[in-house]
Amino acid sequence: MCIDLVLADPYPMMLEGLAQAFEGSSEFSVKSCVTNGEDALHALKQHRPHILVMDLSLSHRSGLALLAEIRMQKWLTKPVVFTGAPIGEVMLALDLDVQGLVSKEKTKDFLARCIKFVHEGGKWLDHDLSDKTMTLLLEQKRKKAHSSHLLTPREMTVARMVTEGLPNKRIASQLAISEGTAKLHLHHIYQKLSCPGRMSLQRCMLEQGVS
Repeated sequence: MCIDLVLADPYPMMLEGLAQAFEGSSEFSVKSCVTNGEDALHALKQHRPHILVMDLSLSHRSGLALLAEIRMQKWLTKPVVFTGAPIGEVMLALDLDVQGLVSKEKTKDFLARCIKFVHEGGKWLDHDLSDKTMTLLLEQKRKKAHSSHLLTPREMTVARMVTEGLPNKRIASQLAISEGTAKLHLHHIYQKLSCPGRMSLQRCMLEQGVS
């Protein structure tokens, strides 16, 4: 059976290379080649392909937003992510239950094997990306434990409230403390986590998965 494909990649040269690779095979039929997420969505609606081969780094509609739309609409098209995106985005793609995941460092033959496996109902996760994801998760867990150990329970509460964007006055009101005490807690948090200010603290908390 010929596998119908839609290809979505922001880089025209990569897209052209993918199209040539698959068009030269009797096992695949390339229905559309697009460079952004919005065009990919239109192509999916028009062609209803078996497989969408996509990068996460799409413009107009991000790759993650496109995956979420496919999942919400319950379309039969199965996404295969062929990407060099940061591992944090790859983790989010895995949360959206992607069936196929391949690093752009791999060959077109490797990608083709993944597509066929996913089309047959399997799940193919590139070990290189899976290992990097697991490493990042473990690092986040380690950092979270480190932060939790450094901060008192009250300081952790204040830090989370800062991450949510609450000003000192609101923090003080919700915790039934004075604004001066809230500022003192925040000062201690900055010192313990080596954060120079609120934006740095917010970024630190998000990176460590303790927001």
